[in-house]
Amino acid sequence: MRRFFSSLFILLCVLVVGCKAQYSDFFPYHDDGTPKPYVALVPVFDESNSKLPWDLSQELTTGIRTQLKRSGKIYIPPEKELKKALASTSKAELTSSNDLMPFLHFQPAHMVVILELIEHKIVPYQRGKIKPLYPAFTPADEACVLMMKMRFKVVDIRGSEPKIIRQEVVDSNHSFSKTAMAESIFTHKEKEDVYPSTPLGLAHARLERDIAERIERITGIQRS
Repeated sequence: MRRFFSSLFILLCVLVVGCKAQYSDFFPYHDDGTPKPYVALVPVFDESNSKLPWDLSQELTTGIRTQLKRSGKIYIPPEKELKKALASTSKAELTSSNDLMPFLHFQPAHMVVILELIEHKIVPYQRGKIKPLYPAFTPADEACVLMMKMRFKVVDIRGSEPKIIRQEVVDSNHSFSKTAMAESIFTHKEKEDVYPSTPLGLAHARLERDIAERIERITGIQRS
């Protein structure tokens, strides 16, 4: 009897671990059995010269993947598969629109998403001058604006002729106090678990959420 319960306990542990491993990944099918859009999400290229003392590309990429995983509307292949495709091409090829053939390295994915953070800077606050603006409860003379721009491109690689189905620049501008940036950076260094609730962490989360929603919307309407 003791051996039976020991075996049962081990089996339950294996099942629990197995369930956690599956839940932590992307699923290729909807609950009704239909396939989800199969999207290769390339890590964010950081061209912003933000000079933040951590990997901003990694932060934004992880945040966007987390948003997409939580929603569960698309399927993103494992990072191992993505790295294999990336090894066969280059950043210059992926960010250029002159020749799309290198994108075929990401098949059997249906679409590829390229994200370039091209701006991440603090500028003085000017009432009515910057849009869209997500305001904070800060007096105008104590406020500044974090301006972010993300270049967004979706390439359809179903078949033998890749084609761009969306290309745009997404603006995300956030107003907060002049000391908020320094305080957010300090918090990231000293209390990383608290960082997401700082003004900078919240601003990045808003951008991640907006990008994730765009990816879902654009890839979702391309289903054949």
